[in-house]
Amino acid sequence: MRGYLIIMLLIFMSILPACSMRRQEIREVTLSSGGEVAYTTGRGSVSSVTFRRDGTAEMRSTTTENFVGQGLVVKRARFSTDRFASLAATIDNNGFFEKKEEEGHIEDAWQSLKVVTTAGEKTIQTLGRNDPQIKAMVDAINTLAAELQWEEVDR
Repeated sequence: MRGYLIIMLLIFMSILPACSMRRQEIREVTLSSGGEVAYTTGRGSVSSVTFRRDGTAEMRSTTTENFVGQGLVVKRARFSTDRFASLAATIDNNGFFEKKEEEGHIEDAWQSLKVVTTAGEKTIQTLGRNDPQIKAMVDAINTLAAELQWEEVDR
């Protein structure tokens, strides 16, 4: 019995660091969204917000009006690395790494969540999925983005 307990303890101890290590490895989180240019109005848009582990953030957006691209707008902001750790924890605790990449589909619109780690990157589609965990991740990103003071970058 004692040997069994020791083996179980060793297994638990080896799993525990792996669970928290994912969060440590997250380097960047990007939420991108857009809609196709509608043939009736000639309007469309694409935007993304990226948060990096070093406390930098970047927002990029382009729009199309009357079938003509309106140019790229880039904004940047800074935030605390503690906030990034909290965002990474939300991503990890809501099972991002276990989610299937391609599920759900919305006609003429898309939204994706990309997480970059030291081991690589993974992107999942977020629209068309009735998943409260994905909603929690997207809400955390949108909340952080709304709290920052964004400055437009001269290009």
